[in-house]
Amino acid sequence: MEAISELSDVNVEVGEPDGAEVDQTITQIHPDVVLIDIDQSHGIGLEIIKLAGGQRGKRVPVVMAIASSANLQYRASCLRAGALYFFDHVREQDRLVDSLESIRDQLR
Repeated sequence: MEAISELSDVNVEVGEPDGAEVDQTITQIHPDVVLIDIDQSHGIGLEIIKLAGGQRGKRVPVVMAIASSANLQYRASCLRAGALYFFDHVREQDRLVDSLESIRDQLR
């Protein structure tokens, strides 16, 4: 996802998926966006989406999910879990970057 790291005025934090770590990181750094690569989430991607989007009493980040297997059922599961966006990272990289730029511009 080199295109994401090239966005201006965007700080990218990368971490291994672990439910407790995600919750702690979100609480500490208050990100505007949480991008979850479902393929790299070791089977807990939906739980991470729920954690990221369910920050009770806190400012909730925009949750985005990406996967290489973007069938409709998988996409629907991620959206039901709390992702606001879902992208096929093979075919929709441009849409992902455009969405991140749009969110960045709205937050300025």
